[in-house]
Amino acid sequence: MGESLSSVRDPCFCRHMNRADEAIPSDDASKLWGNDKAPTNILIQSEDGRTFNVSLSEAKGKHFFHGWSNVVKHLRLKEGCLVVFNPLDYTTFKITYFIDGVSSSSFWTSLLSTTSHFTLIPESILPKFFDYTSNDIISIIDIGNKIFHVKIETLYGKVGFTIGIDAFVSLFQLEAGCYLLFTRGFGNYFHLRIFSKNGVD
Repeated sequence: MGESLSSVRDPCFCRHMNRADEAIPSDDASKLWGNDKAPTNILIQSEDGRTFNVSLSEAKGKHFFHGWSNVVKHLRLKEGCLVVFNPLDYTTFKITYFIDGVSSSSFWTSLLSTTSHFTLIPESILPKFFDYTSNDIISIIDIGNKIFHVKIETLYGKVGFTIGIDAFVSLFQLEAGCYLLFTRGFGNYFHLRIFSKNGVD
């Protein structure tokens, strides 16, 4: 990726659920724990206050979770869910999970193409009671205190971001397949966090 996002970067990562036991590629682990050896046990805290003990083992260039299936069962995660791991300390992560693309006032999407000019906003985040077809509605998107103005429009009955997306795609040299996590603030103000294709921001 282009311009550094270090001003907003925590050693956090996300995973798109596709199996019960997830893995962290070793190059990602080095961003999480530096040159130190990764811990053999970590704690996973869910948003409902439950804590899970999950072990890590390294094999074939990846760090595998063991016991992750207990988290999956408790939270009823399914294939296609996105899980974000936010570090609280060296061995503890609090997770935020997105079911059907949404978690509270946040939603995620992947950048399908660097030339895409429409990013869907789920109706649960931005209800369609307002007519975005006949008004110039400009959202503010905050990426690490860099502000971008992006138009919100209705296209084929769907509400989404349109003109202005290309500005931050170009500035940060985003690649197709990276993850975009939007959190709505007041009105049409959104915070955006960007994760690379391998899930590290």
